Amino acid sequence: MIPQWKMAGCLGCVRIGRRRQSIAAHVRGDTSEEDTIMPAVESQAGELAHGGLREAASPLSHAFRRVEMSREKAWDKPSSGRAKRLRRRAFLVAKSLPVFPGQSVLELGAGSGAWTEHLSFVFGGQNPITGAVFNRELEQRARSRKLLNTNIIYVEKCRSAFPQESFDFVVGTDILAGELTSAIFEIVYGWLKPGGQFLFFMSNSSNPLGWLLKALSPSGSVNQVTGFRNTVSLKAWSDEVGAMGFSNVEAMPCEAIPPLHSNAGQAIGLILESTSVARGFSRTISLRGTKPGKSTKDQTSLVSLAVRPELFGTVSVVIPCHNEEANINRLVKTLLELYGEYIHEIVIVNDNSADHTAQVAMALAKTDHRVKLVNRTHPAGVGRALRDGFAAATGKYILSIDGDFLCIAPEFEGLFDAVADGCDGAIGSRFSSESVLIRYPFFKIVCNRGYHLLLNLLLGQRVRDVSNNLKLYRAEILKSLVIEENHFAANVETGLKPLLLDYRIREVPVSWINRTAGMGKSSFNLLKVGPDYLRVLLRAAWRHWRGQYHSSR
Repeated sequence: MIPQWKMAGCLGCVRIGRRRQSIAAHVRGDTSEEDTIMPAVESQAGELAHGGLREAASPLSHAFRRVEMSREKAWDKPSSGRAKRLRRRAFLVAKSLPVFPGQSVLELGAGSGAWTEHLSFVFGGQNPITGAVFNRELEQRARSRKLLNTNIIYVEKCRSAFPQESFDFVVGTDILAGELTSAIFEIVYGWLKPGGQFLFFMSNSSNPLGWLLKALSPSGSVNQVTGFRNTVSLKAWSDEVGAMGFSNVEAMPCEAIPPLHSNAGQAIGLILESTSVARGFSRTISLRGTKPGKSTKDQTSLVSLAVRPELFGTVSVVIPCHNEEANINRLVKTLLELYGEYIHEIVIVNDNSADHTAQVAMALAKTDHRVKLVNRTHPAGVGRALRDGFAAATGKYILSIDGDFLCIAPEFEGLFDAVADGCDGAIGSRFSSESVLIRYPFFKIVCNRGYHLLLNLLLGQRVRDVSNNLKLYRAEILKSLVIEENHFAANVETGLKPLLLDYRIREVPVSWINRTAGMGKSSFNLLKVGPDYLRVLLRAAWRHWRGQYHSSR
């Protein structure tokens, strides 16, 4: 049920109560769309994209058409970086929400399908995409792209366009307009399933560089789309949308710097985008939120990603767990749904947990014989848990993961593809051009990028990320590997030593999403484990210089 209209959260501009009630009444169905009028009283939102004319009244769908067409005209202008930005936004949708295979996605204001094409590429046909288009001429352009598992629909009346609770996700880029924002989110609330999420990208009109470019532009505007945005704070956006009934509403700056593809360029970009100063110059704001309720991800079966027959029944998954009671049940069930045909066994290594991790694991083992529990006694440590887990594994391949990797489980597919293609192993790399980092601490980024820069210099390697505990190797590699570290630094050993032994290892782009409050706390402490990481690197460099690592080939 759509919540009652909220009068708070004014977004910093003049709004007439009667007009807001009229929009809300239209969304609830109390009046027809043709009778709904939106006077353009805001100085920015009332500006039309063509000629700067002001229209006194406009139906909701007609206003959508103007904004969509304004954006398309801006996109038709040559831009060297637009395709990269649109592809990056598609990755953000897929990986940061995250979108699991089989879940439905609605793109609001799909227009000519320019961004839809990037969404289709990123989802790879695993998710049904519906593109809602508000202009007939743009509909034909979108259909002509013939995108995989994508349905383009011309929307004439917004309220009746789709049944209630039809989509798991609603997304859009450069479609939010100041005059339409409240009405959009009332409609989106109805279209989303319980637990569904939205993610919209919009221009950051408070960017100082944008003001400068606008002042220098002969027409007074560098981008026709920008003229529709309200100059408001991120908190105002969050409060306005949160007042409509959404939870976990978050407005975040992004695209502070152009996309960079070199290792050094990406490192600099990641560090800069983590600073508050750089975020103030971001080109774009992402606005996301969740409709309250239980997500369909927990209620329905997911689409299986196990499509390589040569891997069927060959993979042992090793999960070192310390107080992972809140995560292990959903993680194991998701693994079995997404990759069940691959899985020979799932070895849960309970590393002296003080919660009910062991009990949850035993309950899972009773429902599926492939789940096995290894209980460790003191002393605890990630390295010790990995050694015991690898020793207990009996599959042809071993996949090593952490207990909080649920949100990135669909991205394991790239690791499986790598070994099926003939690689000896694959490492999940969090710092590739296709990776997404959510709430990654600034200090950790600086240390991680500095560490890998030093690693590459000392060892003559060209790697982005070997310290993540997301690796898939032939079992004999890990069983023969001497893990000398007892704690988190063991993750560097499992990434670095196979490379130095000249195994064919592929880095696969994956994302990193920080734990939420409901996932418990990690025991990782950078200041405590930092010296261990440095010791591993210096020891490996010394042995490498002395020729102690012999090629496996």
